[in-house]
Amino acid sequence: MKRTSIFILAVIAALTVTLVAGCSGAPGPAGPPGPPGPQGPAGLEGAPGVPGPTGVPGKPAPVPLGPGLKMDISKVEIGSDNKPVVTFKMTDDKGNPVSPSDVDAGSLRFTIAKIVTDKDSGLTHYENYITATVKGAPYTYQGKTQQPALASAVQASSAMDTGGKLTPADSGYTYVFSNTLPADFDKSATTVVGGQVTRNSRAYAANAVFSFVPAGGTPITRQVVQTQNCNRCHDPLAAHGGQRVDTQLCVLCHTPQTTDPETGNTVDFKVMVHRLHNGANLPSVQGGKPYYIVGFNQSVADFTNSTWPQDVRNCTTCHTGAKNGDNWKTAPSAAACGACHDNVNFKTGENHPGGPQPNDNNCKTCHPPDSGKEFDASIVGAHTIPEASKQLRGVKFEIVSVNDAKPGQKPTVVFNVKDNAGKTIDPKDMDYLALTLAGPTTDYAHRWTDTVARKPSQPSAAKDAGGGNFQYTFQNPIPVDATGTYAVGIEGYLIENIKKADGSTLLGPDKKTPLAVRDAGFNQVFYVGVTDSKPVPRREVVSRDNCNQCHQDLGNPAGISIHGGIRRNTEYCVLCHNANATDADQRPADKGTPVSIQFKYLIHRIHTGEEENTPYVVYGFGGRAVDFSDIVYPGNRADCAKCHVKNSNLLPLPNGVLPMTVTQKGQVVSVTQPITAVCAGCHDSTSALGHFSLMTTSSNVETCTVCHGEGRDFAVSKHQ
Repeated sequence: MKRTSIFILAVIAALTVTLVAGCSGAPGPAGPPGPPGPQGPAGLEGAPGVPGPTGVPGKPAPVPLGPGLKMDISKVEIGSDNKPVVTFKMTDDKGNPVSPSDVDAGSLRFTIAKIVTDKDSGLTHYENYITATVKGAPYTYQGKTQQPALASAVQASSAMDTGGKLTPADSGYTYVFSNTLPADFDKSATTVVGGQVTRNSRAYAANAVFSFVPAGGTPITRQVVQTQNCNRCHDPLAAHGGQRVDTQLCVLCHTPQTTDPETGNTVDFKVMVHRLHNGANLPSVQGGKPYYIVGFNQSVADFTNSTWPQDVRNCTTCHTGAKNGDNWKTAPSAAACGACHDNVNFKTGENHPGGPQPNDNNCKTCHPPDSGKEFDASIVGAHTIPEASKQLRGVKFEIVSVNDAKPGQKPTVVFNVKDNAGKTIDPKDMDYLALTLAGPTTDYAHRWTDTVARKPSQPSAAKDAGGGNFQYTFQNPIPVDATGTYAVGIEGYLIENIKKADGSTLLGPDKKTPLAVRDAGFNQVFYVGVTDSKPVPRREVVSRDNCNQCHQDLGNPAGISIHGGIRRNTEYCVLCHNANATDADQRPADKGTPVSIQFKYLIHRIHTGEEENTPYVVYGFGGRAVDFSDIVYPGNRADCAKCHVKNSNLLPLPNGVLPMTVTQKGQVVSVTQPITAVCAGCHDSTSALGHFSLMTTSSNVETCTVCHGEGRDFAVSKHQ
């Protein structure tokens, strides 16, 4: 701008000189043009502008949180005011920091307890520093108002410590307890702080524990169970509305201090957990006294009918792998043992062969961990399960071949039975032996079961085939129109008596007759091509190993008994529990329409149990009604992979899967299409059944895959 102004002034000055000269006298003739004048000076260049101030860098945008929640306590100190100071951090599953503003309001809580060691017995237990006296109050049980058993009771505060001072720290945050430890708190005791937090309306929960000795030193451990063992069934463990997911936190409040005033029952972890997993079998319950706990808002948690999905003597199911997991056999106590054996009064000696026991000091004298003997007073010996006894001979089946298995033929099965020592067991010595033929493997529609031997009514019909093998020919032929592949399975057992450590025979429940133990074999399945040039086995839908996460040894009474222990292989179960199977043969005539017992429908209905909308009652042997309405599945039924393998739960279903058909007296009562049959096992509400009907055409075409097939908006995999 300055350069332009100076140039204009120079031009104006030149014009002024010319005009003045032209005014002096008369104008003469124009002279020749003069030479060009000198170029004017260049204008001055302006000074550069002053740069503006540099902006202050802003904070980086927060990383969006992913799924999950983790909590870690790195340090605990006891302040001079006797208030614990906890240093901790929270992250999502990918390690991104989670701040207090990200979590559910009021969900961040802490508790603190010490480990107490009894100087005489050496047994340890937790004692919480935060307790309260709770008054008993009336409550409702089975529709009737009940008065509290106790006017008041002491409890470790389940609310834990809240409202303390929370401050950001280099490694996360510090939390100062609002509660103060007693002036004489034990500085030399192993002390454990536990924390809990949730986010996304408790969709994610995290617990953390930290052990230390206030005076310095190495803390002792007390881990009697592992949470991962609980999660074999609970998928995952989530108590108190989903806030508490780690047993190491649970035990800090569920201490011997804590009693339910309404019932008078202790909620000491070792007592409560043993009892609630064995409710229906407790001597007190069988004697007519229900077992339940009254919780928040006077809600009743009734465990009177609860059962564990395996034999309760499988102590290692829960205790294995824990640092102090052997406590179940090395640290016996009246509290732990009396949880299941609740008809024993250790103080008075009632029902206790060892007489009165005022304390736990002498328990180990009569009850050592393991004597190496079965059914004695040692802890391991006393918990021996008869069907798992080492005294059993053992039964092992092998199907060697199946011949004459074409349409219209009667198949001949060559098989053998051996004991654990490899010695041949003749079928005539079996108490029961049967073979089953079923087909086709695309989806079983037909099956025939022939009893080969049964004592004392039916001598063995098997013939010696040489080399330790035997053979049997089915009484019924394969249908002339049969196609594909068929399967042959085997089942059977020996009945054995076993002895106690002192040499006497183990007696049954009546304490008079010897206990008859079924020594059953694992069911083998053999596939044979009927029209297929090469046998095609049935598709694998579930894994027995997955079943055993909860059931320990499916079908074996040492795990969970099924049909008296003679059917133990899901691959074998489906031969009988096929699309046309019902309870019609066992259901009394006056008990209504038969129900399907097809495996996929039966299993889903059983595991839906108390969450079902309509009762599922099946009539078993002898016309006995079996009502599954009380079954509690402790996991997430939407987690289909808990049982299923190879995405077998996804749509579409393979070709050849049959509809579920129910007949009565030879007449078809109902036909349920394949997808509906499995989904209705869990989704049995009126609206769900209406949806299935609406989405099935008049020609019985299910349109489920339109919405629920893979890649669709409501794919089954998204439901999980």
